[in-house]
Amino acid sequence: MNRQISAASAAELARSAFRRLAMLRLAPTPENYARIWVELEHAQGAVPQDGTASPPHAAPPHAAPVTQPGGAQPRQAGQAVPVVWRQMWEQSLHLGLIPACGDDSLRQRAGQLLALAQEAEQAQLLLGDNRELWGQFQALVTHEREATDGVLDLFSSVVAHLGEVFAADSAAAAEFGTLQQVTRRPLDGARIELARSVIEPWLRRQAALQRSALDARATSREVVGAIARSLATFAGHSEQFNDSLRVDLQRLQQGMDGAQLEALAQQLLQRGTALHGQCGELGEHLRQAQQQAEQAMHRIRRLESELQQASQQLQEDPLTGALNRRGLDMAFARDSVRALQTERPLAAALLDLDHFKQINDSYGHDFGDEVLRALVQVTRKLVRPGDTIARMGGEEFMVLFPETDAHAAQLVVQRLLQGFRNRRLLHRSTGQRVELSFSAGVAQCLAGEGFDSLYERADAALRQAKQNGRQQVFLAGS
Repeated sequence: MNRQISAASAAELARSAFRRLAMLRLAPTPENYARIWVELEHAQGAVPQDGTASPPHAAPPHAAPVTQPGGAQPRQAGQAVPVVWRQMWEQSLHLGLIPACGDDSLRQRAGQLLALAQEAEQAQLLLGDNRELWGQFQALVTHEREATDGVLDLFSSVVAHLGEVFAADSAAAAEFGTLQQVTRRPLDGARIELARSVIEPWLRRQAALQRSALDARATSREVVGAIARSLATFAGHSEQFNDSLRVDLQRLQQGMDGAQLEALAQQLLQRGTALHGQCGELGEHLRQAQQQAEQAMHRIRRLESELQQASQQLQEDPLTGALNRRGLDMAFARDSVRALQTERPLAAALLDLDHFKQINDSYGHDFGDEVLRALVQVTRKLVRPGDTIARMGGEEFMVLFPETDAHAAQLVVQRLLQGFRNRRLLHRSTGQRVELSFSAGVAQCLAGEGFDSLYERADAALRQAKQNGRQQVFLAGS
């Protein structure tokens, strides 16, 4: 049934039409906008009767007319542009095209078209320019998307090749596993930020190692040069000694009296002593060169160790020694990539200490810290070396189980729960042994699933475990 609608309702209908255009990825031309308006009108059973609420049904001469519900005639090209459509069209340029467009000339044309719209009273005057403008903008967006895809492919290739180059470096292998996550489409701001946090420290570490390697090479060149000079000097003295010795042998063959023999023996002794001293100097030079080379290698090894320790500290929770959130993100990125590549399962368990606030209030925060550390210690004893435990914050921890499905992980976490309950820490001040427990939710990572989704499913299972009486391990649904 036809009914008249208010200007406010018409504005809402116009906004709905504009959102629909964006969702369908249609350019906000008068033709597309009119068609969407009619669809929404028909769906709502509302046909506006005034010019303010009517949609822009202006269409180019070659386009088929759009029939309005209730038998109303379509608006023909050449009629006045409706106020609502004009406002929405101007907003589409102000808020959509101009801020997103990186082409100055295209932005300038949009501004000129807006200025022209203030003077033009006929829709037909704007249709051609508007269509051409949005067509060029769409071409620009397509070109930029292709360029982005090209950069992403290039980055993926660089990461893959660097991963092969540094395959022997376990820390680098984990970092490149994280970077491979960024190459997945569509791009995600959180994953890009994670990649930046991974690659920047790694690049700084490689730069420091490169500087150290350059210093070592410079030292090596100095050592080799010193050795070469020492050997050349020694060789010169040795050659002089040999020449003198040949002359003396010739004199000896010609015959010499006692005094001459005594003088010759004295000369040979002096030359031998000098040669021995020169050998000693050569040996000292070689020892000094060896020390310089060893010092250079020691600097490199010390720098590598310091950089490795700094990297680990950035990824560790200082209280418990478990990974922190940054370390967990890197571990998940590595394990999830491996799970996709090998088609093997990956499970995660979210652990939350039961009544931890009450423990802190009753026994103090120092004892609470002992409880946190105890959970990490028990977990590390009962899980595999390749499994990961990380502190999410407060009393919440996550354990990653590579190549493990949810049911197997649930059994492991149940053993962890039993081992933790058997721990019973002693409170020194009161002499009381405190019972400890946790609740847990276990979820298996779905193919291509991100960390946030996996966490939410594990957290939902954890809440079920708590609601069911705590000290339990629940499986999450898919």
